[in-house]
Amino acid sequence: MNKILMDTMYIEAIFSKEEPPYTTFADAIGDGKIIGMSSVVTLTELIKNLGVKDMERMQTTIRDFKSSEIILVDVTQEIAARAGELRLRYDIPTIDSLIAATGIIENVKHILTDDKHFDPLVHLIKKTDLKGAIRMSR
Repeated sequence: MNKILMDTMYIEAIFSKEEPPYTTFADAIGDGKIIGMSSVVTLTELIKNLGVKDMERMQTTIRDFKSSEIILVDVTQEIAARAGELRLRYDIPTIDSLIAATGIIENVKHILTDDKHFDPLVHLIKKTDLKGAIRMSR
C-alpha cells in the first residue's frame, strides 16, 4: 500500500474544504486505500497558522486531525538529526526539514505539497499534488 507524507497546507485544506478532490483524498485515507502520514510538527504550524485567523476553526481542525486516520509521527533523535542535515545542506526552513526528514526516515516516497522548499529533495522524496495523491490511492 502506498504511503504519502502530507505537508501542513494539505492537512489544513483536507479538514477545511468539504469539496472534491479534498474529500476524495480524505475518504481514500479513511477507507485504508492509502496511508496518510504527517510529522507531529504539523500541529505547531496548524495552531499558529489557523490560530491567528480563527481560534474556533483551529481547535476544531486540531481535534479532527488528531482523531483522523492520518498517522502522526513523533520527532525522534534520528529524524531530528536528519532534519539538521537537510537544513544545513539545502537551507530548507527548520519545520520543513523536520517534515521532510520524517518522510525520509519513514521510507515514504512522496510528499503531498506545493511548497518549493521541498524542490531540492527530489532525489530523497518526490513532491506530488492532490491529483497525483488520489491516483496513488487507486
